[in-house]
Amino acid sequence: MFAKMFSRRLWNRDFILVLLVCSIASYTNSIFISLLPVYVLDLGGTNALTGMMMTGLTLLGMATRVVVAPLIDKIGRKKLLVIGSGLYALNALAFCFTKDLNVLFALRVIHGFTQGIFFPVPPTMIADISPEDLLVDAMGFFGISSSLVFAVTPTIGLAIYNNLGPEAMFWSAVVMGVLSFALTLPIKEHYQRPVQPEKGESKPKIGLRLDKVFLTLVLLPSMISLFIYIGNSSIMSFLTPCGLERGIEQISLYFLVNNLAVIVSRLTVGRAITYIPKRTCILFGIILCGLGTGLIAVAYNLALMMLSAVLVGVGITAVTQLLQVEVMLAVPSERRGLASTIFMLMGDIGNGAGAAIWGAVSAGAGYVLTYALAGASTLMGCLFHGVYWKKRG
Repeated sequence: MFAKMFSRRLWNRDFILVLLVCSIASYTNSIFISLLPVYVLDLGGTNALTGMMMTGLTLLGMATRVVVAPLIDKIGRKKLLVIGSGLYALNALAFCFTKDLNVLFALRVIHGFTQGIFFPVPPTMIADISPEDLLVDAMGFFGISSSLVFAVTPTIGLAIYNNLGPEAMFWSAVVMGVLSFALTLPIKEHYQRPVQPEKGESKPKIGLRLDKVFLTLVLLPSMISLFIYIGNSSIMSFLTPCGLERGIEQISLYFLVNNLAVIVSRLTVGRAITYIPKRTCILFGIILCGLGTGLIAVAYNLALMMLSAVLVGVGITAVTQLLQVEVMLAVPSERRGLASTIFMLMGDIGNGAGAAIWGAVSAGAGYVLTYALAGASTLMGCLFHGVYWKKRG
């Protein structure tokens, strides 16, 4: 059964290159997500400031993605992949030359622009490259390419931070960003724009056409993702300072265990839906995410933190991997870039809004209330889950 996952129809040269681009860039992304908050605190900043950084990043990222979304389908994937990865590496480089909190704030917000160009393109390319019957597995390996790196980066990054200093940590992020950019260059363009019609025929439109069917098949699954990431942002942005405050010095192991759970789940979710209805798998994932996030509120030891890591890892994989494939298969290829961007945009909104909310809550009321509310907010995704499957039929 697992032999199908490693079919030569899937594992071609460009598929492997896209996975490498994403996995290497994930090191840079993970450094800023998990360890920049620690650096901000060491410089005299607060969790609220970190939350405001994420809000600014999200707002600029939203604006950028709205502009970039139709361009993915109009000018092709390859050009935007090269431009986006190059800008992302340059953005990381700028962090090496300042310790000013105001400048750091501005540079983190600019990440919204560089990520908005770069991040929506790889999953769209994966969908173009992969056979439809292998798309669930393709998206699973796409997620694994990032999860493997996210699993170890906080530990590696924190070790560099503590032993060599924050400058060395940022330089390591730059090196990986440049390497990711270099690997985009040999990738071929697989997307073929719709054939131009003969004179007198109506010309197909590619752009922000949000008809009722499109909204149902793309926006409703994206709303589920929104609430998942609102809750998950409390983990990504504030778990490290929360664990250190509680005296859990090995809190970085949370990300290792969490991502190992994600990796195992990504390898098995494609097999699970042959026995369990997709609808049930997604609902079960939402519930696991809510329980795992809420558990952190009372997790004052490493064992409970590790249990939370497993619950969240399994849950978020079941939800995001299956919903992303739902979105990709719901639209024709000339609208796939737009659909993918909307799905990812809602996740970014969740991360940004959640970071601002949980930053303010943690600063004013502490981590117990923060993670209790974050777990509850995750479960709000169940409402949109019900509406989506009712309309989908």
